[in-house]
Amino acid sequence: VTLVKTKSFTRTAEDLCLTQPTISKTLQQLEQQLQVQLFVKPEYGRKRQVELTEIGQRVYQHAVGLLQAEQNIFLEIENYQQLKTGTLKLGVPPLGSQLLTTALFDYHQQWPDIELSFLEVGSKGIEQALLNNELDVGVLLQPFDRQTFNSIELCDYPLMVLLRRDAAWSTRKKINLEELQHQSFLMFPENFSLNSIILDACQQYGFYPSIACRTSQWNLLADMVLQRMGIALLPRYYTDMLDPNLFAAIPLEKPNIQWHLVMAWKQNLPISPAVQAWLEVIRQHFQTIQPRF
Repeated sequence: VTLVKTKSFTRTAEDLCLTQPTISKTLQQLEQQLQVQLFVKPEYGRKRQVELTEIGQRVYQHAVGLLQAEQNIFLEIENYQQLKTGTLKLGVPPLGSQLLTTALFDYHQQWPDIELSFLEVGSKGIEQALLNNELDVGVLLQPFDRQTFNSIELCDYPLMVLLRRDAAWSTRKKINLEELQHQSFLMFPENFSLNSIILDACQQYGFYPSIACRTSQWNLLADMVLQRMGIALLPRYYTDMLDPNLFAAIPLEKPNIQWHLVMAWKQNLPISPAVQAWLEVIRQHFQTIQPRF
């Protein structure tokens, strides 16, 4: 390619920091490898003119494309390292997504060229997707396998019993889980880890709850409590958002159940620059988070 552009063996040797015999030998080896003649042989006694044969012209076009492809590879790597391209694949559960709103905004402001791809399922689905290498990072609910995942703490809130403000128990200081065995429960979907934790706790106290409805939308659970469809167990993070004139949120005891979320990623996998930048944003936003009791 350089020889065709300079039309001079001398200039080509200079540009490539090689000797002219090396240039000639390299071309000869290339023609032998391809089993075609790339350059027109100069007539005897005439100064050699750099002129491509018909097939030489076609090979030259391919060679130009190969060199451009090489440049594109290095440009792609540079953009990847400088966060000018890439994708962040993030697992976000419906219950907990609000925690990340500000962090996601800050990340997008800093790295607007990184595409954000979300998998919005329960914690169990996120954990499986992480194990299958389908996600870079994801929000998990404690407990999880610390031998498999690294993590950054996000929050730790207790579950509260959500009642109407005019309910008989609305003035209680605490409610034991066993006392709720005859109540109608408004629950999360079966693929939610929090759903399994609640059911396991009920079974430990000798009962299986009567479930009136399942939904992943916490505000819909609250609306159904308001409509007297049953009681709901919600993290205090959400009950604190509700109107205290309409709702009462009583601490659940015996057992205390915590809504303990982390940002997790699989161990022993290379971390892309886009993921590394996201984890740094998460640390900045949640490094001062303390357990809420």
